[in-house]
Amino acid sequence: MHLANTPATVHAIGSITKQYTAACVLKLQEVGKLEVQDLMSKYITGVPADKATITLHHLPTHSAGFPGAIGDDNEPIDGGAFTIMALATPLEFAPGTGYAYSNVGYSLLGIIVEKVSGMSYERYLQDQLLDPGGILRTGYRLPDWAKEELAIGYPKDGSRWGTMLDHPTVNGGPGWHLRANGGLLSTTHDMANWVEALRTHTVLDSGSVALMCTPHVEEGEGSNSHYGYGWAIFKTKRGTRLITHNGGNGTQFADVLWYADEGVTVVLMSNAAVRGMQDIAWEVGGMVFDPRYKPMEFEAPKVLSAPPEGAVGDRIKSLSALIASARNEAELKAWLEGNLGPGFLEDWPMEQHIAAFQQMRSEIGAHSMERIEQLGPEEYVLHLRSAGDRKLYRVMVQLRPSDALISGLGVEKE
Repeated sequence: MHLANTPATVHAIGSITKQYTAACVLKLQEVGKLEVQDLMSKYITGVPADKATITLHHLPTHSAGFPGAIGDDNEPIDGGAFTIMALATPLEFAPGTGYAYSNVGYSLLGIIVEKVSGMSYERYLQDQLLDPGGILRTGYRLPDWAKEELAIGYPKDGSRWGTMLDHPTVNGGPGWHLRANGGLLSTTHDMANWVEALRTHTVLDSGSVALMCTPHVEEGEGSNSHYGYGWAIFKTKRGTRLITHNGGNGTQFADVLWYADEGVTVVLMSNAAVRGMQDIAWEVGGMVFDPRYKPMEFEAPKVLSAPPEGAVGDRIKSLSALIASARNEAELKAWLEGNLGPGFLEDWPMEQHIAAFQQMRSEIGAHSMERIEQLGPEEYVLHLRSAGDRKLYRVMVQLRPSDALISGLGVEKE
């Protein structure tokens, strides 16, 4: 059944979830149940010495030192087991001394919300923020969605991923590797209404919204953006504030751009991870503010008979050799650590990366490279014919332009 994608279609919004968790914390602060400068140990027992100075403020600003992730999003882990795992995980830096985007910190915030409020994370979010703001189509399980309202997700290989409702749950929501940091479902209209509720101080007071949108921590040395509480903050060429965040799970993608000083909000939601999706909302923003703006044009793929010269070609050759030859787990781990970009590497636990590459080696194995399509400066498609079953496979590779590290990968049969 093919259904139209409309403003009422329900999509997974990925890491945009983080601002809802931050809002829960700020609402609890408004009613005097916590302070963002409180130590995490005030609400979580058994905090070890290396994490004793972590405050609630460190968690939403990604400055606590936790790594990006410590497990698989789909693992049905409960809050207690997740907390034990998080507290045992080494920090990447001393709390408050750096920035590292971390899903772990937001999941811990969600657990704290439950402890302080005495309610489930989603119930508190619904009762204290979403319902008062008239935002009724956002949540994990509480909104009464009909199955046909939810967008079906399709990964880059064209397979059917399904919806968030098709994946494992724990007590009415995803496991805690995902809960409170990602995985919420929403619609474009609800997202726009949420931004409007923040702007008009309908769900949080002016002090809370100001704290949420303050550029607290620089997002990496030399970056032109800072992180607030669940939002990234940029300064536009016009000297105005752009408050933004995106989210995705490799299948579905969402983006929201709030031009806070100019009364413009752009919301994008998609159920397919396709080339250029991350640029579309920014393109729309450019069109709104610059009448001379020329949208980027997508060119037809350039067909290459062999890998290009230089670092990109070397990386493609190395990937091809990896697929063709058997490696033990230690060798494969070393290759992954040396060839995957840090963002892609942190998307999954190492065990999951290893299993995916072993599966690719099992399916394709020794092969001939029939041609390469260059889709853009960062994306290539390798057409590999397996020497075993003679089937043709498409291996889609995204490479970071700065160092040609692999930032995305997908495989499908032709």
